[in-house]
Amino acid sequence: MNNPPLLAVLITLVSADVAAQEDLFESSMHSAGLSVGIIDHRYTGDADVGGGISYQGPAFGLSYTGPQLRATGLFTRFDGKHTLINLSGIGWLLPSFTLKRLDNTIVAVPIGALAAWLRTSGDDDTAPLGTQAILLGAGGVLEQQLGSRTVIKLRAMPLAGFTATELTDALGFSWAADAESRLEIDQLFSGLGLTIGYIFRYQVWNVNGSRVLSSLVDEAYDYTSAIHIISVELKF
Repeated sequence: MNNPPLLAVLITLVSADVAAQEDLFESSMHSAGLSVGIIDHRYTGDADVGGGISYQGPAFGLSYTGPQLRATGLFTRFDGKHTLINLSGIGWLLPSFTLKRLDNTIVAVPIGALAAWLRTSGDDDTAPLGTQAILLGAGGVLEQQLGSRTVIKLRAMPLAGFTATELTDALGFSWAADAESRLEIDQLFSGLGLTIGYIFRYQVWNVNGSRVLSSLVDEAYDYTSAIHIISVELKF
């Protein structure tokens, strides 16, 4: 599987949502900014194939949040020669039959999809390892409006799907738990708002980890990733 992660899948899903979900509280919800992450990426396979690179430490990048889409990109370099790149996009739909509105509170059950791409590189004689995953899931959303300009949003979602590595054509199983909290303030300065967010995602990458899909590379490309991200974005 030699293609980059199919983040376009998320955009397609989001565009198919009902127009009523464009803005639950009738305020703009596009924001972009900087992100700082703490990554705990561990190699868990029995065979040390593909570098077996683990990393625990900070990473830096960019983030974007749309009406039903969040995308983040993190990069770090460590030990002088190793790099780690993590790109992900998660989109969610909020079917109207799952929505419950009580005054300034909204509760919903989102249906979502996650596309993620993780790439590590190490020694000169070790090929870079790129792993991608596409997952589906459902979870919960809580939004609370505080005054006319401030909204607090909480969302959590378990997901499961398939993963593959760029070095083989094998498929495997991946699952993740993705959660976030966001504080959004409208029109702080010159019509722009501010969004402060915290994201946590735990993901298992298990290429050919399933007995049904087992092969010679079984357990060779097994990783877990726990990522904490703080983002500060301008809302427009």
